[in-house]
Amino acid sequence: MIAITKLILRRPVSTFLAVLSLLFFGFIAFTTMKMELLPDMNFPYMIVSTVYPGASPEDIDELVSKPIEEEVSLLSDVEEVQSRSMENVSMVIVRYRYGTNMDRAYDKLKKKLDVLKGNLPDDAEDPDYIEFDINAQAGMVLAISDKTKANLYNYVKNNIEPEMEKLSSVASVSLSGGQAEYVRVELSEEKLAQYHLTMENIIQMIKASDFTYPAGSTYYGKQKLSLSVSEDYSTIEKLKNLPLLTGTGNTLYLRDLATVSESLEEKSSIGRYNGEDTIGLSLSKTQTESDIGMSRDVKETIKDLEAQNPNLSVHIIQDNADSIKSSLSSVFQTMIMAVVISMAIIFFFFGDVKASLIVGSSIPIAILGAIVFMYAMGYSMNMLTLSALVLGVGMMVDNSIVVLEASFRAMDKAQDERRSRRDAAIDAVRVVGASVFGSTLTTCVVFLPLGFLQGIAGQYFKPLGFTIVFCMLASLLSAITIVPLCFTLYKPKENEKAPAYKAVRSLQNSSRTLIGRFLRHKKAVVLGTFLILLFSLFLATKIRSELMPDIDSATVQISVLQKPGLDLEERDKAMREIEAMVAKDPDVDRYTTLSGGGTGFQALYGGDSSSTVTAYLKKKRSVSTKEKAKTWQKLLETRPDEVITVKSVSDANFGASDEDVKTNEGYEVILKGADLQSLKEKSDALVSEMQKMESLTGIHSSLENAAPRLLVKVDPIKAAAEGLSPIALGQSLNSILGGKTVMKIDLDGEKADVRVEYPKDRFDTLEKIKNIRFSTPRGAAVALDSVATVDFSDSPATIIREDKKYVVTIRANYTEKANKETKEEVDRLVESHLGRDIALSESLRTKNMREEFTDLFRAIAIAVFLVFVVMAGQFESLRFSFMVMTTVPFAMIGSFGLLWLFDATISMTSLLGFLMLVGTVVNNGILYVDTVNQYREDMPLDRAIIESGATRLRPILMTTLTTVLSMVPMAMAIGENGKLMQGLALVDVGGLTASTLLALLLLPVYYRIMYGKKKTANIHSIAREL
Repeated sequence: MIAITKLILRRPVSTFLAVLSLLFFGFIAFTTMKMELLPDMNFPYMIVSTVYPGASPEDIDELVSKPIEEEVSLLSDVEEVQSRSMENVSMVIVRYRYGTNMDRAYDKLKKKLDVLKGNLPDDAEDPDYIEFDINAQAGMVLAISDKTKANLYNYVKNNIEPEMEKLSSVASVSLSGGQAEYVRVELSEEKLAQYHLTMENIIQMIKASDFTYPAGSTYYGKQKLSLSVSEDYSTIEKLKNLPLLTGTGNTLYLRDLATVSESLEEKSSIGRYNGEDTIGLSLSKTQTESDIGMSRDVKETIKDLEAQNPNLSVHIIQDNADSIKSSLSSVFQTMIMAVVISMAIIFFFFGDVKASLIVGSSIPIAILGAIVFMYAMGYSMNMLTLSALVLGVGMMVDNSIVVLEASFRAMDKAQDERRSRRDAAIDAVRVVGASVFGSTLTTCVVFLPLGFLQGIAGQYFKPLGFTIVFCMLASLLSAITIVPLCFTLYKPKENEKAPAYKAVRSLQNSSRTLIGRFLRHKKAVVLGTFLILLFSLFLATKIRSELMPDIDSATVQISVLQKPGLDLEERDKAMREIEAMVAKDPDVDRYTTLSGGGTGFQALYGGDSSSTVTAYLKKKRSVSTKEKAKTWQKLLETRPDEVITVKSVSDANFGASDEDVKTNEGYEVILKGADLQSLKEKSDALVSEMQKMESLTGIHSSLENAAPRLLVKVDPIKAAAEGLSPIALGQSLNSILGGKTVMKIDLDGEKADVRVEYPKDRFDTLEKIKNIRFSTPRGAAVALDSVATVDFSDSPATIIREDKKYVVTIRANYTEKANKETKEEVDRLVESHLGRDIALSESLRTKNMREEFTDLFRAIAIAVFLVFVVMAGQFESLRFSFMVMTTVPFAMIGSFGLLWLFDATISMTSLLGFLMLVGTVVNNGILYVDTVNQYREDMPLDRAIIESGATRLRPILMTTLTTVLSMVPMAMAIGENGKLMQGLALVDVGGLTASTLLALLLLPVYYRIMYGKKKTANIHSIAREL
C-alpha cells in the first residue's frame, strides 16, 4: 500500500485524470442502469395446469392430479410437489432445488407428461406448463370504460389491446372482465328427433365442412399449378347455408335445424373501478425494460387513445413506476442526509473545511466506483442496492478519517513544512495501513457467503452485499491515494478551536482514568458485561420474527370466498355491500372489484368462487394500512355466508401464497393425512368442537362441503345392455350440457368461436336432466335415469395435496372474549384430534422462513469464521484474534435492545444486518489492538493498554459516529417503503454503538486478561502519571 501511495504522490496529474475518468464513467453507468423496486428474482417453480371440463374436485384429484403427481415426483432435482384440484381444473406445482437449470427441467417435465397424456381422461385437455416468473407480474393495471360502446370487451380487444402490444417495452397484455362474442348454433331437440339426428351428428358434420386439403398438382399449358380442395363457411350467412345429411337420407340446411346468431358469452366475472363497470388490462414489461420505461410509453399511448375517442376513460389502477420513483426518491433523500451528517461530524472533530472536504471526497469517489462495478455485474438500481450505498456512506469515510487523523499526528513530529507533509502522509499509511486494510477486509469477507446462497436470501441480498463490498474497496483505494495526495497539496490543518477539540481531550483524559479503574476490577467488568449479554438474549426471545418486513403500500385487499356455483347476481349483491363500506371510508382514494376472473395465480388459485375488492388508500390517512385492514376485518367477519380475509398488501411478501400473508391476528392450523375421507371427518369434528368455543368466530375448513354438485352414477351393466359405456355417456352429457366448440369464423374482423348448444333453459331442472336421451348403436333412444342415478352431492371447493398427502387448513378469528390462554386451549384441542393417520403440517410461509433463516444463520457462522481467520492472519496470533472477536456477541446487546425498543422484527433484512455487523464491529477492535501492539515496543504493557485507548479515541469516535448517524434516517424508516431496511439499520446502529463502548472500555480489560499476568508498573500510578 505504501508503494501505491508513493506512486500517487509522484504523479498527481495522472491521479486527477483517473478520478475524472471515474466520475465520467460512473455518471454514464448511473444514467443507463435499469431502475426497479426490487432485484429480479428467480423461483424454481413449474406449474402444470390441466383443464377437464365438467369434472368435480374429487374427480380431478383422482383422475388428473394424482397421475401427474406420481410422474413428476420421479424427476431429478424436484424438492416438493403440491397439487390443487378444483372444479374443471387441476394445478400441480412442482418446486425444484434452487440452482436447477429451469430450461432443462421444462424439457424433462414435458417429456415425462407427454407419455402420461394417453392415461388422462379423453375429454381432459393437454397439460399447460407455466414457469413461475415473479418478474413477469403485471407492472401496470388499467381500468377502461366507455358508456357509448355496446360491447366494450370487443372494443378493447380490437382497438386498445393491439396498441399496447405494439409497444416495445410491453411483453404481454392480459384482458379481464366483459363478455366475448361468439357464434351460437342453438339446436332444436324436436327437429333433431324428427330427422333422426343427434347433437353429435351435427357437430361432426360442421367440423367436416370447413377444410382445406391439398390435392396434388397439374399442368395448365406450360405452367404447373397446385390443386387444393376447400369449403369456406367463414361467415354467419355461409354457415346458415351449410348442407346436412339427415338420418332419412334427405338434405337440409343448418338453418332448418338450428338458430345461428351472434351471442355474448354468459357473464361469469365482475370488474369495476369505483363502482363503474370496466374492462381490465394488465401489462407486463419486457425483461430488458424497466417499469418506469413501460409506464412512460403506456401513458403516451393512453393520451393518444383518449384524444381519438373523447368518451373513452382509462384509469391507471396500479403503476409500479410510481412506487419505484417514490421509494428511490426516499432512498436518495436518505443518502443526502447521510452525506450531510458525515461531513458535519468530520468538521465537528477537525474544525477545518479542507479536512472535511478531503475526507468527504471519498463518498462520491466510492459511490461512483461502486456504480461502475454494479453496472459491470449487471445489477439494477433498486431499493436494496441504493440502500447499500446509504449504508456504505458512513463506512466509506472511515478509512479516510483514520488515514487523515494519522497524518495530522505524523505532522506533529515533523518540522520541515515542505517535506513533512509528504513524509507525514507516507508515514500515516505505514502506521495505520495494516489496520485500514484489515478492517476493510473483515467488512468485505462477511458478504462472501451471500455469493453461495441460492435461495430467496441469496438472490435478494447478494446485490446489496456486493455493492457494499464495491464501496469499501473503492473507499480503501481512495484512503491510501486521494487522501494523502490532497493532504499534501491542499495543506489542511488541525484546528484546536474545533467544536469537539476540547471535548475529545477531556474524554481522552477521562478514558485513561476509567480504563485504569477497569483494569483493577477485571472480574467485576467481565461479570457485568456477561449479565448484560444474558439480558439482551432474553430480549431476543421477546422479538417477533417474519420472513420479510411489511412494506406499507397503502393497499388493502378484501378477499371474499363465496359458495362455488353461486349465481353471479347473488355474488354481485354481496360484493356491492362490501364496496359500499369501502367507498364511504374517508381514507380510501379509489377501489377496484374483481370477481370470477383475474390473471396469474389469483385466477388459478381462487377459481370462480373467489372475489376481491382492492382499496388504494390516500397518502394522508388517519391510520396505517395494517390498522385499516384490522378494522375492516372486524366489520366483515360477522357475515355468515362468506369467508372473508382482509390483508394489507406488501410488495416484499414473495414466496408465500395469499393464504399465508395475514394481518388479522387469527388462529390457523394445517393438518395432513394420507386418506382424504379420514382427514375430512377429523377436520369436520375439530371444526364442530371449535365452534363451541366463545373465544373463536368465523371458523372454516378448506375441506368443508362448499361445492354443491349433481353426481351421475352410471350402472355399467345397464349401460352395456344398451350398447353404451360409462365414459361415452359422460362425454355425451358434457357436450349436451356445456355445448361444443366446433370451428372459428370471422366476426367483425375478428376470429370468433362457433359453439353448438341447446337452449339455455332446456336442462335447468333435475327432472329434465334425468330425461336426457342418448342414441344407442341399435338406433333406439334411452333416457339417462334408465342407465344411471342422478343425485345431489357435496364436494370440497379445493382439494390440496402436498408430497402425496392431503392437506386441510382450519382458520378462525378471535372474539373479544379471547385471552392469552386461548391459543393454548385450541392447540390442546387440535392435539386431541391427531392420530397415526393425521399430523400437523407447516404453511408455505413457515417453511420458507425456516429455510431462509437457516441459510442466513449458516452464512453468519461462515462470516464469523472468515473474520477470525483474517484477523488471525493479520495479527499472526490466534489469541489477539479471539480477543477482538469477543466484541461480536456483546454487540448483540445494542442490536437486540434497539429491535425491541422500536418493536421491529427479526427478518431476513435484520439477519443481514447481523451478518454485516460481524464485519464492522471488529474494526475498532482491530485498530485498538494494532495500536497496543505498536506501543508495547516503546512502553510497558499497562501503559500501552491505557495510552492506546486514549490515542485512538478520536478516530474510533469519528468512524463510529459517521457510520451510526448516517444510518439513523434509515433506522427511523423515513420515506415510502422505509420499513424494508429498518431492521438492518437498527441492528447495525445498536451493535456498533455497543461495540464502540466495548472497544474503548472493555477491550483493554480483555487484552490484559488474555495477555497474562506479568510484572508491570503499578496501574494506579501510570494512570495518575498520564
